[in-house]
Amino acid sequence: MIKFERLPADIRSRLSGARDLLARDENVIFAYLFGSLAAGEPRPLSDVDIAVYLRETRNLAAYKLDLFERLSDALGTSEIDLVVLNTAPVSVSGRILQHKRVLVDKEPFRRQAYESETLRAFFDFRTKEEALFARRYGIGR
Repeated sequence: MIKFERLPADIRSRLSGARDLLARDENVIFAYLFGSLAAGEPRPLSDVDIAVYLRETRNLAAYKLDLFERLSDALGTSEIDLVVLNTAPVSVSGRILQHKRVLVDKEPFRRQAYESETLRAFFDFRTKEEALFARRYGIGR
């Protein structure tokens, strides 16, 4: 939930608590940190961007809210952008994969297969997206 509050000063050390929480969660197969913290360039109003790939979950919305609460407690902030990769559009997941840092990887083969398939789909999508933007807005390559 974005309230435009500053992250705790010790947010980098708190990330290990979030990593441990995700590693203990049996529904999480792999997880990434992305965004400005992953790039090592946090800004004053940065949030913590975390993406997770989950085992099948009956009530995904309730699970996501619960995970968000637990991550908020571990990180000491509610300035979290939590993305569930299983349901994220390729336009989002592809961009995450280009600028990610692996936090948890319980099934490396499955993660690598997901990354390969998603990036291939994303690069196809991006070509079409750039052509659309060029036609519609006169921007792009």
